[in-house]
Amino acid sequence: MAPRATKKTAEKKDDAAPKAKVTKKSNSGPKAAVTAYTLFITENRETILEEAKTKNFFKAAGAAWKKCEDKSPWEERAKEDKARYQREMEEHNGQ
Repeated sequence: MAPRATKKTAEKKDDAAPKAKVTKKSNSGPKAAVTAYTLFITENRETILEEAKTKNFFKAAGAAWKKCEDKSPWEERAKEDKARYQREMEEHNGQ
């Protein structure tokens, strides 16, 4: 059986600050920019799965990303996608 509320707990509830209202995110905005790491994982998913000796895919993916010496192809594509996202956000907010 739950304990009954006492005067002290009732007073604390009244003195508590009101909770902030949560605003809903608009789904009409542009798709978020993709990172270089995400592009790397997407391209090399099968290779990482074959080489992974652990069941944790993301641990193996992180190790493969660290081992990768030339990340420039994915970084360039991520930079282009970030520019696309910023351009689309400006168009979306300028409506």
